[in-house]
Amino acid sequence: MDRYNDFSVEDFVWDDFFRQWTLSPTPETDALWDDWIDANPEMLEKVEQAKAIVLSLRLHEPEIGDAEINQVVKQTLGRITEAGDESARTSRRLIPAFSIPWMQFAASVALIVLLGWAVYSVTIRPDEKPQLGQQNGMIEHSDALTEKINSSSQTIEIALADGSKISLAPKGRIRYPEQFDGERREVFLEGEAFFDIAKDTDHPFLVYANGLVTKVLGTSFRIKAYGDSREVTVEVKTGKVAVFAQSDPHLKEKVADKQLQGVVLTPNQKIIYARNEVKMVKTLVEKPEMVVSKAEIPQFEFEDTPASDVFNTIARAYGIDIIYDEALLKDCPLTAHLDNQTLHDKLNIICKAVESSYEIVDGQVIIHSKGCRN
Repeated sequence: MDRYNDFSVEDFVWDDFFRQWTLSPTPETDALWDDWIDANPEMLEKVEQAKAIVLSLRLHEPEIGDAEINQVVKQTLGRITEAGDESARTSRRLIPAFSIPWMQFAASVALIVLLGWAVYSVTIRPDEKPQLGQQNGMIEHSDALTEKINSSSQTIEIALADGSKISLAPKGRIRYPEQFDGERREVFLEGEAFFDIAKDTDHPFLVYANGLVTKVLGTSFRIKAYGDSREVTVEVKTGKVAVFAQSDPHLKEKVADKQLQGVVLTPNQKIIYARNEVKMVKTLVEKPEMVVSKAEIPQFEFEDTPASDVFNTIARAYGIDIIYDEALLKDCPLTAHLDNQTLHDKLNIICKAVESSYEIVDGQVIIHSKGCRN
């Protein structure tokens, strides 16, 4: 949850886990967010504003893309700020700001959002979104790039000048410079490829693929971006990866920054980018692998072990977050041998044993439980 410490209202509105909590809260997620807000009371106002916006957009969400939501959020926050300043000037002596009822604030936000959407939807059409190589001056110069097309039936290996390696799948196409001379290392992909990128924190590595930008400093990951597919996926094997849409209004800043901005993925996480909807879904890869060294791999043999300890062991081994109510599960003992099962099989066995269930939200495992009968 530390990643939320520096979030703006806009960041919260875009965050899948925050939206899931706002629209479909559970006791587990309520407890998690309540604890975080207690530890970060200065973020309460931003959280409340973001929740109001998400709830206001709920009925229209399937029809609204990321760019539109971003514009509406900016308009909303700007008008709230202006309204707040005007209110402070005209009624400071009459009504303290904290005495305004929350329902009035939420209703105002809803009205502003809906009015903003009505205006914005008239002026922006989906077919006006900028295409790859046509935004913010990042023009793709084909004559300055080397192109490799894999017309074989086998994966081919490509070595880049910086020591990075690309495994290009059949029918894949990759374009890259012979030498990386600028501040960034940039390549362009169509199809599927696995990237093993040499670490260079001063020169971020970026992959442009079907409207999605993947940015790393040095890690390994897989991208699937076929031209005839409506989706682009990025799966992380090691390290951290940041992804953002090329239609993102903050694209220039996110590309130029040497830090990772956007939706950040860690090992065993992946993003699914729906091109037509300009929407991202963060989840786990189909077959998560353990990220610890062989010497650190646990035996996964449990004898009357509290379920909370079992979940903690699995979370460390796979490098993922497993969120649960510790008070409900600490007295639920588990006896099981889970050495040869996949992550999902392990979770299914444990949940069945302690009368719980789980779901994947925002690349995290959420355990739903009402406690167990000992």
